[in-house]
Formats: sequence, C-alpha cells, structure tokens
Amino acid sequence: MLGKLGSALNTAISKILRGGPPDKDQIRELKNAMLKALLEADVQFDLAAEVVNEVETKSMDKKLPEGLSRKKSVLSIIHDELTKFLGTKAYPLTLHPNKPTIIMLVGIQGSGKTTTTAKLAKHIQKRGKKVAVVTVDNFRPGAFEQLQQLCSSIKVPVYGEPDNKNAVKIAVDGVKKFLDEKNNVIIIDTAGRHKEEKALLKEMKEIGDKIKPDEIILVIDGNLGQAANEQALAFSKSTQIGSIIVTKMDGSAKGGGSLSAAAATNVPIKFLADGENIDAFEEFNPTSFVGRLIGVGDLEGLLKEVRELEVLPSKEEAMSMLSGKISYRQMMELLDNFSSTGSLKRMMSMIPGLGMTIDDNMMDLSKENMKKFKVIMSSMTNDELDGKIKLGSSRIQRVAKGSGRTIAEVKELINQHKMMTNLVKRMRKGRRGGMQIPGMPPGLLGG
Repeated sequence: MLGKLGSALNTAISKILRGGPPDKDQIRELKNAMLKALLEADVQFDLAAEVVNEVETKSMDKKLPEGLSRKKSVLSIIHDELTKFLGTKAYPLTLHPNKPTIIMLVGIQGSGKTTTTAKLAKHIQKRGKKVAVVTVDNFRPGAFEQLQQLCSSIKVPVYGEPDNKNAVKIAVDGVKKFLDEKNNVIIIDTAGRHKEEKALLKEMKEIGDKIKPDEIILVIDGNLGQAANEQALAFSKSTQIGSIIVTKMDGSAKGGGSLSAAAATNVPIKFLADGENIDAFEEFNPTSFVGRLIGVGDLEGLLKEVRELEVLPSKEEAMSMLSGKISYRQMMELLDNFSSTGSLKRMMSMIPGLGMTIDDNMMDLSKENMKKFKVIMSSMTNDELDGKIKLGSSRIQRVAKGSGRTIAEVKELINQHKMMTNLVKRMRKGRRGGMQIPGMPPGLLGG
C-alpha cells in the first residue's frame, strides 16, 4: 500500500537519522524530498506544500522538549504533520445499539464498490451483527450476480431485482424486507456513476432521501490520483457524504490523490481495502498508517491483527524469529495463517523498522505462489523444515521430484525464505545502529 511513497519518505528520513544534529540545509533537503515524494503519489500540490512547509518551519524551531534530540524531534514533527493531513484520529463505524443501521455506498463505476460492499458486510458481521445487503445496481450487467456470489460465501442475504429499472423502489422494498427480518445492519450498494452523469447522481439523491441512511460512504479507487478530488467534491455536492473507503491500495496505486480527497471533502477515511480477498479490509487509523508509512510501525495494529487471526506464536518461536532464524516450518505456518496476499505483507509493514519499505518485488506471495510453496515444503524432511539441514543441490532435486515441481521453483522458495529472514535481520541491524523507535522499549528486538 503506497509502497513507493513509503520508500521515498523512509529514504529522506533515514538521511536525517543517520547523521548528526540536522542543520537548516539538511532540513530543507528533507522538505524538498518529501514534497517530491508526495507529488509523485498524486497528493494535491497545495496540500503537499502545506505539509512540508510545516515540517520545515517546526523542525527549525530551536526550542526542543527536554530530553528530546533534534533528530527525534524531526521524526515526530513529520509524523504529526502527515497525520494531521490525513485526519488526526480514527473514526470507527458507528452502529446503533438498539435499532437497525442503514449504510449506503456510492462511487464511480469501477471503483470496487460491489466487492467493498461484501468486505464491509464481513467486517460488520465480525462484530456479531446480522447483516443484509440490497443492490440497486441494474446499470452494470452482472452486478447482482457478482454481489450474490461474494455474499453467499459469508452467508449474508442479498436483495435485488435485476429486471427492475426503478432503483428507488428496489431500495425501499429491499430495506423494508430486511427490516421485517430483524437485521441489525442493511447495506445499500448503488449503481456506479460519473460526476457528469446527472441522471444517476439525481437517482442517488432520491434513494438517499427515500431510505434516509444513517451514513453514506463514498468508495474511491486508490488508482484515481488527483481526479479523486473532483469526484469526491461532485458526490459531496449531490448528497451528504459521511466518510470514505479507499480501495485497490495493494497495487501500484498513487493513493495520495485518493487520501487527499478526504481533505477536500472534509470527511474522514474510515476503511482501506488492499486486496481481492474478502478479508483484505481494515479500519483506517491515521496515526498508525503514518507510522507504517515512515517506518515507525504499528504495534497496536499488529497485535490486533494477530489476535483476530488467533496466531500467537510460542515464546521460543517468537525469540527465534526475532533473532532472524525463521525455519521453513514457521514459514509454512505463516502461509497457512495468512491465506490472503495482503495479510502477511500488511502485518510485516506494521513491524517497526520495516514500515512501508516492503514492495511487491521483495516478497512474491501471490495465492498461486503460496500454494506452490506449501506443496514443495510438504516434500521436505523434518530436519529440512526446521532448518537443521541446508538444502544442497541433491536435496533440491529430491524435493522437486517429490513435490512434482521444478528445480527452479524450489530455488524460488529458498530465495523467498532468505528474503523473509533478511527482512528481520535488517530490522535488528537498524536497532543496533541506534535508531530508537518512539514508544518502544530499548532491546525489544535484540542487539
């Protein structure tokens, strides 16, 4: 998610942290590097300039809190200004405790709104709520069938009338049906529309006026770039947008434009969707997000993710992994526990010291590769799985033959294993180099 921006910011910040107390020239260089990174991520110029100017001004302030070095002060200022730009605090989804909650999703066609509807339903379902979905999207062929297929996997009912062109009536009838069936939450998936499609925008407003949703959420494509601002403003003029979901944050998205759309509409981002898997959906917390972006990490988010997946390692396993010793068996367990591509990458991005520097080339963990790696590892001996015996050429040939995979594929697994081990070693090396992560006790990761 925004890997290039994270990497660029991390590089700029690292120059400051590696040297002595930063002077005016170094801070100005940091400002220019940050501005370049934000603009390349499609953040609007005025917003990007405001952020970096604040960083420069505050970083040059000679007054420092007692016991805080200027280097740490600069890191703290960067974190605070980026967080302020993204909304300063998290805004969890509010659900009525004693009556049904109605949520309406809007967005342009192709923004991933239908998939997001199912992801949101699953997210709410985890909170113990009875969820139902109404689709009024008869504008796009196959939309009803797609939503039915997605929601059937999580046992969420879907109401729709594919042959009915009266979207307002479908919405009213669907909401009435699910209210009668005592559902706690009803999600309305509307037809995608463009800011110039006046008829569809009018239809969206009529639906909102008729069903009176508790919240209208705008779904924005993370690849939209600076056009996201125009789209967001057009929707906010037509209806009362309450929050934003940014989708497709797992690819090469220039998501800065979509993130800055929140600033343009003055509404918070509530969720990020960063993969095709129905669980690739997370609440947006500006503080944690920026921490991961600039390499501080998100320990709170990491712990929450681990708890939800119930994958708590033993103390011995944890110490082994933190020392940079990750066996193939542990790697297999990780692949089992994080079946979606995004989950493992997202968790690693939460580890302090790695931040957002993990890109798609570092760990190719597509579903196809994970399945292939698990087949290969099933043909390894216990000693090989536990890392007691290295895989030499003869063993590689034996494993390839036993798993029905090629020698090149076995070597690919070995390279991925080395990559994962090196990432942890790199993190520990950064700790030994004296970079103290704010809020983390010294010695947590060894060294």
